[in-house]
Amino acid sequence: MKIIHLEPTPNPNAFKFNMKETLREGMPASYQNKEDAEGDPLGELLFQVEGMTSVFYLGNFVTVTKDNVVNWEEFVKASGKILLDFDIHLLAEMEEKNPEKAEKLNEEMAKINAILDEMIRPALANDGGGLELLGVDGDTVFIRYQGACGTCPTATKGTLTAIEHLLQHQLDPKISVVPA
Repeated sequence: MKIIHLEPTPNPNAFKFNMKETLREGMPASYQNKEDAEGDPLGELLFQVEGMTSVFYLGNFVTVTKDNVVNWEEFVKASGKILLDFDIHLLAEMEEKNPEKAEKLNEEMAKINAILDEMIRPALANDGGGLELLGVDGDTVFIRYQGACGTCPTATKGTLTAIEHLLQHQLDPKISVVPA
């Protein structure tokens, strides 16, 4: 694969690799540990990098997050080498073996996802992250930050408040948003 450019993210422990190739379309790949990444050849390889705490990829970018101990230069070099040497065809084979089942979203979740797709996810993707809608229980919306947003201090404060206010304004003033 070819790396077009590298960029830091608002999360001081995350780094974004912009790739020439499209790695995955539709649902993002988001792993918080080595066990989560089992069965994903790219995720498994990236978790071999010392200090790796999360892997997130969608479209043509990969965001890796490290612990506070590992040296940035070594971490980025090791992650970049894996990406450069990775055979993208392995991801296509993985998709063929395990086709994603179409998610049956109820009307409320579909509305929430549409708002997130239009107004929130593009901004998060620019910073190397994403957002997964986990579910809705009454007036409570459960989300999970992905990629650089997963451990970013801004995500747990300002972004969360912005998402909650947006959903309250667009759908229902009683909505509360809870990160998982």
